[in-house]
Amino acid sequence: MLKRKRSNIEPLTPPLSAADHGNAKLLDRAVLVLSTAATALSQVTFLYESDPTARDGLISAVDCLRRVNERGGKLLICGVGKSGLVGRKTVATMKSLGLGASFLHAAEAMHGDLGDIRSDDAVMFISYSGKTSELTTLLNHIPDSVPLLAITSQTNASDCLLFRDRPDAILLPAPIHETEEATFGVCAPTTSTTVAIAVGDMLAMTVAEAIHQEETKPVFQRNHPGGAIGANARKRPKKENATEGQAIEGINNLKTLA
Repeated sequence: MLKRKRSNIEPLTPPLSAADHGNAKLLDRAVLVLSTAATALSQVTFLYESDPTARDGLISAVDCLRRVNERGGKLLICGVGKSGLVGRKTVATMKSLGLGASFLHAAEAMHGDLGDIRSDDAVMFISYSGKTSELTTLLNHIPDSVPLLAITSQTNASDCLLFRDRPDAILLPAPIHETEEATFGVCAPTTSTTVAIAVGDMLAMTVAEAIHQEETKPVFQRNHPGGAIGANARKRPKKENATEGQAIEGINNLKTLA
């Protein structure tokens, strides 16, 4: 069988590089996404550093969830679409930190899952618009005695439709400095979901600190025995025990010399 000779002719279309106009445009777009997210996170950080409504909302939320956990209750987080995915991530983080949390599907709640809400629980909505129809419908079926929280773009509770007839509801603002459509030309949730995740993480970490204090790390390690995180956690006690053993041996040697 004749072997085909390798051609020495260079391809007519060379590999693309960052210097090409098309690639440069894509890279500019990529950097814009990252810089927009960074700016939004910087803005929401400043909000919780300086805005009384945001700061009071966080303190109230932490106090509420601390009481819920002390009673043996849980936080049910509910969202639709991308906000629902943010809610699931927040639930997972809270569970790993030893906090009672569960995801409540808005549609399934209306078909029987309302039974998951108990008198010692709290419910938190995640909705950028603050007026998601599935959540406003669900609102009518949540007992007034169950604390209500929400992560939304509103910075004042009076502007959030999810809080209608619930003056005691707790707002955790998660605004963005400009809409995704204004930035990217499409209103796909990107910047807004990044900020919502950050606010959810902020809440989880501060509640864990309020409840566990210096025991937060051991609680997390106990709840996360798998993966690289769990493997690293298992290594540390051995090193600590070795150091402790060396210290005891040193003390015994000093006693012998004495």
